[in-house]
Amino acid sequence: MLKNIGTVVMLVAAVFLAVVLVILPHNPTMHDKNTPDPIQTPLNPEIPQNNLININTANSAFLNANAYSSTIFHNPNMGNGPVGTYPPDIEKVISLFNSYVENQFKDSLIPGAAVVVVYKDKIVYLKTLGVKKVGESDPINLETIFQIGSCSKAFTATAIASLVDAGIMTWNDTAQQYFPNDNEFVLQDPVAAQEANMRDLLSHRSGMHDKAGNEHVLDFKYDFSEILYRMRYIAAQSEFRTKYAYNNIMFSLAGQSSARAASTTWPQLIKEKIYQPLNMDYSVVTYQEFVDNPNHSGTHVIYNGVAYYVDPLNLDAMGPAGSLSCSVDDMGNWLQFQLNNGVFNGQQVVSSQSLAETRTPQILVESNPNMETWYALGWTVVYTQGRTFIAHAGSTRLSSAYTLLLPSEELGVVVMANEATFGQDFCVDIASELISIYSQTRVVPFPVLPKRWEGLLWKHCPSYHQPLTPCPMQLITTLVLIILIIMVTFGWRNLTTPV
Repeated sequence: MLKNIGTVVMLVAAVFLAVVLVILPHNPTMHDKNTPDPIQTPLNPEIPQNNLININTANSAFLNANAYSSTIFHNPNMGNGPVGTYPPDIEKVISLFNSYVENQFKDSLIPGAAVVVVYKDKIVYLKTLGVKKVGESDPINLETIFQIGSCSKAFTATAIASLVDAGIMTWNDTAQQYFPNDNEFVLQDPVAAQEANMRDLLSHRSGMHDKAGNEHVLDFKYDFSEILYRMRYIAAQSEFRTKYAYNNIMFSLAGQSSARAASTTWPQLIKEKIYQPLNMDYSVVTYQEFVDNPNHSGTHVIYNGVAYYVDPLNLDAMGPAGSLSCSVDDMGNWLQFQLNNGVFNGQQVVSSQSLAETRTPQILVESNPNMETWYALGWTVVYTQGRTFIAHAGSTRLSSAYTLLLPSEELGVVVMANEATFGQDFCVDIASELISIYSQTRVVPFPVLPKRWEGLLWKHCPSYHQPLTPCPMQLITTLVLIILIIMVTFGWRNLTTPV
């Protein structure tokens, strides 16, 4: 009898051992528990497994924030603007913020990152951290370009705004005006196919499934024309204009429509309408331009506490939704332009009316007593506690970016990281902390974003996936091993005791 009990105990112990060694390390969890995990493996399907051969790795000891970082402070009270223009507390804000950025990066395992803050039409903070590629010592600098994923969407909407100013397009132009041939563009919902206009496509209210068509880019490597053709085989998720569902292909259709309206290519349109007038001299549009630039940041994933380099993804097939690559220096110009109502270096690049239209809510995403979230045209708009925030997150699955604007305070921040497992949370956390510090140093603090903001923004501004985080193994492993030792000891004692 006791021998049988001992056998059962040993079997149970073996199961626990299997859980520890096999199951738990391959069961990633989400940061946002309210968001379902669409990916089954820690290294998601779009990362070819052969990319994990002969890769460079590093642990946290290698990534020293102080060894590979630089900071540029622009003191608004000491020569960068008229005396008295800025509250004196901005120095304190930036000092506290810089300490927070360095501490968070040091503990993040992220190989490299960059941060820029604009306040009252001045770049008051520029920060570069870490290295371009894990295992190497080449540091991130002000001109290093990062893939910014869906932060590209605001650029596409803004380029269309410039065409609206020129009378070349209207926001109510339909996709069929520019893709009239059924051999190019048809949807199963005939109403959506005929009536979907730039507002619909840029605000994710076409009725198509959330992220439908992404697999055509990431897994099958089709070009845009092939992907657009194949959208006819995907059934609609909801009635046209009734529901928000994030779709990169429909968004890209708006970008490609603008290129046809302007009789050019979409990459050329972005360069002419955005990059050139904003002096974004280092930023690029396409994948080939990114990899050909010797000053580009590598792309990475973190798994089980180790950062791995993985070759960057080619997102040109849905370029208007996520293919841009920008430097932190250039993103400072982008923030100045956005916060100054379309003016840069004294030039009205895009009219304030057309730029405001890109931030005008088009469809409700989510609402609760404390917060209302809408999607505009390439931007998310959040109303909370009397404040309006304009934001967007970006991810390529291997790099992360986040843009956050508080127009009422003329304050904005962009954070970029060359990793996406933890990089997404890092970017949002850094930007949110700036708002928190800024609020607390005011004479009359204003309400800041609720903690739920971080998960909400990643939930509703995804590029291609939600971030995966490996389970915290240390505590679980310790507890299971203790139980295992007790059970094995008890089982062995029963096995060796005479019946």
